[in-house]
Amino acid sequence: HPQKSRPKESQGNNFLCVSIMALEGKDDMEKMKKLNAKTYKEQAVWFLNAYWKQIFEGAEGDKTKTPENLWAWTQLFIELDPKKKKGSELDEFKAHVFLEKIGRTLSVRDMRAYLKSVDIDFNRKVSLTEFLVCHFKDHGVKWQDLVNAAQDDEKSKAEREAAQAAVTAASEAAAAARDSAKVARENETKASAAAREAAAREEVAQAEEKKAKAAEAECAEKKAFAVAKAAEAKRTEEIAFKTAAEAKASAEEALKKEADLKEAELVAKGKANEARKAENEARKAASEAKEALNKVLYEEKKYKDKMAKLAKDKQDMSLGIVKRNKAANLLDQLKAKPTLALQTAKVTLAAAEKKADKSKKKAEKASKKASEAADKISAAAAAAEAARKSAVAAQEKADNDAKVAKADREASDEAEKKANLALIAASDARAEAEKAARSAEKARKAADKAKAEAEAARKQADADLEQAQQAMADAEAKLKELLAKPRGSGQGATWWLEREFEEAKKFMPKAKLAKLAKKMTK
Repeated sequence: HPQKSRPKESQGNNFLCVSIMALEGKDDMEKMKKLNAKTYKEQAVWFLNAYWKQIFEGAEGDKTKTPENLWAWTQLFIELDPKKKKGSELDEFKAHVFLEKIGRTLSVRDMRAYLKSVDIDFNRKVSLTEFLVCHFKDHGVKWQDLVNAAQDDEKSKAEREAAQAAVTAASEAAAAARDSAKVARENETKASAAAREAAAREEVAQAEEKKAKAAEAECAEKKAFAVAKAAEAKRTEEIAFKTAAEAKASAEEALKKEADLKEAELVAKGKANEARKAENEARKAASEAKEALNKVLYEEKKYKDKMAKLAKDKQDMSLGIVKRNKAANLLDQLKAKPTLALQTAKVTLAAAEKKADKSKKKAEKASKKASEAADKISAAAAAAEAARKSAVAAQEKADNDAKVAKADREASDEAEKKANLALIAASDARAEAEKAARSAEKARKAADKAKAEAEAARKQADADLEQAQQAMADAEAKLKELLAKPRGSGQGATWWLEREFEEAKKFMPKAKLAKLAKKMTK
């Protein structure tokens, strides 16, 4: 739907020619939504075309209005958008990141207010167009003018598309030629390395063959030595096993004798313990009898001492009559008490003490005798235990000697087996070495062939690169021709095409790029 007339608000702008790429929509807001739905590149080119003369033409000295800024902002939008080049709008978070990256650090509150002012179509997203309208508002940019701006005429569009196709074809050819050359050089390097490796493997295989023959002769000598050593070990083993059997019999006999004496020791210690128990009981009975007699003697002494004191007080004239009479009365009272029970207890307890002391001596003698008997049996048991331990040690030594002899014999047998296996392995190793040498030679020839093929591929890639260089030269010539022509619209699109061409030249090797530059200056 070509635009047939300009809107009133755009009459004073420098939009030239009738546009053939007008936006569809019943009103400006609908057209704005259509523009916001375009890719970032399309939005950028639309803006450049619309305001080329008003803002960007001759702005090389003004960093705030250079179209290079718009190029950089477009690349940043593409970088932040998950859809990359196919994207058209950023969410509020990504828009916030964009503003931070271009140096506009705002608080959360200010950022939300700014994003709200930028979001012209109120969809809570920010397109490149909305940012540019807000950024260049002080330069007279209005979104109503932008959506109705003339973009290009049919002839200019066709010329630019031809130049665009040439640039695209040239850059793709250059990239393909560069990749082919890289692969060819890598293949050539790998083939050379493979040939060197194959030769080295062949040399190693020959050395291994020589080593295997020497190992075979050495194994034969080791086998003869192992056979002789095994025979000697077998004789030593037989003697050791016989000694071990004799030691075992001695140990068993010593163990039986020790067990008998240990049992007798337990019986003797039991009798000694019973005797000590009887002794302790006799001691206790004697002690109790003596203690009872001492109590009776103490009471007797107290009685006699009191009688003597009262008799003395009765005769002591230094005391008053009352005290002397009281002492006389108490003395008479004590004399009146019977003392026969005390005398009887004294005699009875003296006899009991004498009997208990006699029992104690008898128990002590029996305990001493039982302890001496137990000590003798314990000494015999200890001697038997020592004899048993000595016999067991002798048995263990004999068993160990037998094990050592057996291990020596087995080691000799194993050494013989290993010698045979080593001889077989040496023969196999020699055969494998010969096989490896032939394989290495085959691999070297294959590597030489691969190297030649890689060299041819590299030369072809160089030729393709030359063709790509020529294509780049043709594309640049078309671009220069396009730039040299006066045009009334589409100047932003032309600048964008030139900028893309400069970006495409980065894919060419530096040497080829210098050659191209030299060619274009002629």
